[in-house]
Amino acid sequence: MEIANEVIESMLIKFNSERKCTLQAIAQLSDEDITWAPNSESNSITNLVAHIRGCVHSRIETIFFDIPDTRDRDKEFERGLKYSKEQVYNMTKETFNIIIQYLEHLRSNPELLLSQPFINRPPLTYS
Repeated sequence: MEIANEVIESMLIKFNSERKCTLQAIAQLSDEDITWAPNSESNSITNLVAHIRGCVHSRIETIFFDIPDTRDRDKEFERGLKYSKEQVYNMTKETFNIIIQYLEHLRSNPELLLSQPFINRPPLTYS
């Protein structure tokens, strides 16, 4: 399990660093910047944050924490999706915190890296 511990520690360092940098970047943006998209085929920062938050919900909270799946994937990609800068900041922070929380759980239980979490659930796939 020594290599598992090294992987987990490395990931914790990386996600903590990325959380800090990402939140600093969002803090520099305006509400307009958060919802801006270069064209109708592109996603805004709001769309991307909502999508990443939805993925973390589906892949971590639902599977590992038994939180019911309430994800609305289509909404994540709605054109003109509006969240304030504060909402996007908080969603980003919450998303990183969930990932880091699970990594800390793995640090205490590194054998979970070898487990198969889909045993009693159908695989999550989206087309």
